[in-house]
Amino acid sequence: MNKNNTKNPLSEDELTTILLAANEIIMYGGKGLLGKILAGSKDKRVYTADLHHSSVYGAFADIKQKEVMEKVEWVLANGYLTTDDKLSLLMYTDKGWDFIKDELAESIYTEFALAAEFERYEYVDFILGQHPELKMDLLDLIEERGSKELIDILIEWLEHENFKPVPERIHEVIQRLDKANSHSPQKPVETGSFDANKKWLMIPAEVRQMLVRNVFCGHCRDTVQIEKYVIKGFQDSVVLEGKCKNCGNAVARVID
Repeated sequence: MNKNNTKNPLSEDELTTILLAANEIIMYGGKGLLGKILAGSKDKRVYTADLHHSSVYGAFADIKQKEVMEKVEWVLANGYLTTDDKLSLLMYTDKGWDFIKDELAESIYTEFALAAEFERYEYVDFILGQHPELKMDLLDLIEERGSKELIDILIEWLEHENFKPVPERIHEVIQRLDKANSHSPQKPVETGSFDANKKWLMIPAEVRQMLVRNVFCGHCRDTVQIEKYVIKGFQDSVVLEGKCKNCGNAVARVID
């Protein structure tokens, strides 16, 4: 560790800002690109990757590039970020991830809500590339805050999300928001149960048994068995809605 890293520790706000900026380029860019985002650089690569739209773009524009890079180097030297061995692309360490994940969820929640307000559903592509734990934290925030205005963009997300158990959790959040909403969402959420049951019964019995025993429970934070379930349709998928065998909370499983 060089002297700069010990003499000039960063404030918590500075560290948060750098780690938020780093999230834009995890396994995409290195420390040089991170420095350019923070400095508000007009570099072609920044604009080509739309990094100038980052909420922390230009956060350190009032200081020299050398000083910006010293701050970036401090974050690396103190174990909040690291790089892969082949291309020197940035990655979070466990220490860095634990520090930033809650702030990151809050930041993405804000952007997600703005995307919903202006119907910029392409923002879902950004969400799809995020860490699964971050996706689950974002869904927890949406549920806790009763964000009914996000139902449509959640449906858009559900249609593209394949990383289990995230689809099940999205569907669970949609259902809970919908129940709290006096108005139905603009897009139809459910289809006829007859067709859904027909699709369900076409699945081999042993596969159905496996699916019933592998449902994610948001309360238990684990894979559980669903019981007392009903079969519904969602777009081209089958959805099991029921209770967690362990805790009794409502759970759902989306089956493509």
